[in-house]
Amino acid sequence: MWYVMQVHTGAEMEICGQCRSRVMEEGEDVFVMLAERMTKFRGEWSLTMSRLFPGYLFVETNRIRDFYERLGRIGQTARILRTGEEMTPLYPEEETYLRMVGGDDHVVRYSRGYIEGDRLMVISGAMKDCRGTVKKILRHKRLVVLEIPLMGRLVEITVGMGIVSRDGDGGRVQVVN
Repeated sequence: MWYVMQVHTGAEMEICGQCRSRVMEEGEDVFVMLAERMTKFRGEWSLTMSRLFPGYLFVETNRIRDFYERLGRIGQTARILRTGEEMTPLYPEEETYLRMVGGDDHVVRYSRGYIEGDRLMVISGAMKDCRGTVKKILRHKRLVVLEIPLMGRLVEITVGMGIVSRDGDGGRVQVVN
């Protein structure tokens, strides 16, 4: 099961490394979800990585209480998200979705698509087989803001996507494969 751990924004990679070396045991994983994006620097576009959920790590374990007790070894501020007093895993459909878009390496790969009417047609990349609501398309930055369910509520994530062409009027767009 996947759990969400909140950490200081900007310290995700450092805390993830500490958890991997000093907290994690056999059969567990701690990781940061990343997203590929195109970034323009000095007139040239290049592929870069960014955190998909700034300030959050994911923990894959079947023994969350034991993991939480071991978490004290790193001496960093980190907390497992809870519902009331109970440390709560992601809903199975949320975990399935994140596994699908992130793959085994937990990286949402850059996608390409086009807009047809009120639909975003994804032709390649991590978002090819996904459905969801597009909140915003930033064509010139080659980004798409999606609304996805996480921990029982809707959150926005920004993923890299090149839009080849646009026919629509700029209203709400549905991702279609």
